[in-house]
Amino acid sequence: MEITQSDFNETLRISQYVKTIDSIDAEYALLISDEIFDKQPFFLSVLLGYHLDVLPEELEEIMKLYFIMWEYFKSNSRIPANKITEDDFVRIEKKNIQMLEYAQGEPTEEQRILLYSDDLQNTRSKALWPAIFLRFQIRPVLINMKWQTTASVIVGIKSFIECFETIK
Repeated sequence: MEITQSDFNETLRISQYVKTIDSIDAEYALLISDEIFDKQPFFLSVLLGYHLDVLPEELEEIMKLYFIMWEYFKSNSRIPANKITEDDFVRIEKKNIQMLEYAQGEPTEEQRILLYSDDLQNTRSKALWPAIFLRFQIRPVLINMKWQTTASVIVGIKSFIECFETIK
């Protein structure tokens, strides 16, 4: 996988978003939620839907992941004009689930990693996805989440990243 100067610059931007989101208060959360509701209501509805399945501290961490994603993509001028629909999301989510199922059939860990690396190569947001994925390895609440919940959240986030990347 080739890493470009643009990828490094993106990493710096994302680290700023992470710092900002990690220090948010309730007022900021409401403001950003209102902004998301106005520009991408389905994105917010999926985020809010997690409250039925997770503990409050897990929901807070998941919200931060979605807010980091939002901060990253909201500057794209096409985002407000082209809303992600449930159909868009489900189509990409199914593709991601199929890829994971296929990867599980690979005979070695090395081959699975190569498959995931190839998949990442096709992602334009090369720094965003790993930054979010890293949080599942360093944030205690995310580390301790049930694996089924973790898998669901990760697939959802990856699917939204791809949805945002395909907005024309």
